[in-house]
Amino acid sequence: MRRRGIWGFALLALLALPGAAKDDGPFGAIAYSDTHKNAYTSNCLNSEAEAEADALKQCHDNAPDDQTCSIAVWWSNGCGAYAKTDDGETWGTGWGSTPELAKQYAVKTCRDFGGQNCKARIVACSPGGYFEMN
Repeated sequence: MRRRGIWGFALLALLALPGAAKDDGPFGAIAYSDTHKNAYTSNCLNSEAEAEADALKQCHDNAPDDQTCSIAVWWSNGCGAYAKTDDGETWGTGWGSTPELAKQYAVKTCRDFGGQNCKARIVACSPGGYFEMN
C-alpha cells in the first residue's frame, strides 16, 4: 500500500512538470534499415504516427527490397539523433531538447552497445526544421 502511494505521488509530480507529459508536436522520427545499415529521418510533422510513417516510407523508398526497416527513435518538440561506427556495425539513437543533447545520447547509446569511434551522423529538430547530416 505504501509503495502505491509513493509511485502515485511520483507520477503526479512528473505530470506536474512543465512539458513533461506533452506530446503536442511537431514530431520527428528516424527509421533504420538493418540490411543496408542506414537511417532515414522525417521532421516537423503533425503526429508521432505521421512522423514514423514518413520515416519508414523513406526507408522503404530507398531500399525497396528491405524488410528490416523499423523505427529507431521519435521525438516531439525536441531533437533526435542517429550515431554509428565507421563500419556501420554498431549504432545508437537519442533524443533531447537540443541538437547537442540528442547527439550526446546517440553517441552514448552507440558506445553502450560496444561501438568504437561512434559519431553522430544525423540530427534533426522539430520545431524549426534543423537538420544536420555527417
